[in-house]
Amino acid sequence: YRSFVTDLPRKIMWWGGAELKPQQSAEMLSSALPPETRIALVAGRANRDRIVSYANAFRNHSFRVREIAGQSAIQDFCFLAHARAGLWGMERSTYARWASLIGGELLKNATIYGVNYPGRIKNVTSIVSTNEDLAGRIHYPVFDVTDSDVW
Repeated sequence: YRSFVTDLPRKIMWWGGAELKPQQSAEMLSSALPPETRIALVAGRANRDRIVSYANAFRNHSFRVREIAGQSAIQDFCFLAHARAGLWGMERSTYARWASLIGGELLKNATIYGVNYPGRIKNVTSIVSTNEDLAGRIHYPVFDVTDSDVW
């Protein structure tokens, strides 16, 4: 989780960088992961209040959460690229997309999700890789939500 809100505050909604709110993110993760799964929130330049909101929502869904904060951008990217159990990130995040690709066979599962909402100018569609190895590891779901589900 790095947050485009800090970097692109004026165009976040129409550009497609709005993020699922913490409760929606936690619900989607809990449908795919068992309780007690360890989750690391890569804080990047995100506002501290947003990180706390996500951490609390994930904890309320029985995840074990830790925050990765105070690192440089390249350290954040390297942390993501070395994920082994799984990676969850937005399709707008080049960090998440590239980390899922270069993680190689050691990365068991990556979900690079898209979010369509009325305030977004151009909707995103799901991707299916033609590479059998990538198709088995990296998934590109798209969620259609309301503007009130994102921030």
